Amino acid sequence: MRAVLLALAAALPLSAAYSPAVAPQLRSVRSARSVSRSPQPVAVVIDITSTEEFNAALAEAGDKLVVVDYSTSWCGPCKIIAPKFDEFSERYTDVAFLKVMGDSSPSADKLMRSQGVRALPSFHFWKDNKQVDSISGAKTQALQDAIEANK
Repeated sequence: MRAVLLALAAALPLSAAYSPAVAPQLRSVRSARSVSRSPQPVAVVIDITSTEEFNAALAEAGDKLVVVDYSTSWCGPCKIIAPKFDEFSERYTDVAFLKVMGDSSPSADKLMRSQGVRALPSFHFWKDNKQVDSISGAKTQALQDAIEANK
């Protein structure tokens, strides 16, 4: 912005540089800058607590990639990778992100067991109602690579 102001000042005669006629131009530069700000993206991770919710979310996603994070509240590595999972949900808006907290309810625990989750965190990748990939462990780069490969 400073460069724009200097350019405007250099283009005008010294007597006009501070005249009221220049003020609207300066205001328009300032207002254009404030208009260009966009709100911060918001993580879009859907909490799933039952098999019914899980099936509904898969059906709603259609042919989009669905990434499911299986975690628990007591799992240290799950807590470490959770912010990255949220960040990926902001970055990859064409992918659906689901989270199943296995210790949140008996139906969530049942869902995790039915999906064969044996290590935490586990990430399952679904497309067209079929599981296409999975990753176990808090491996940020592997998670990102799998999202890129399957979307």
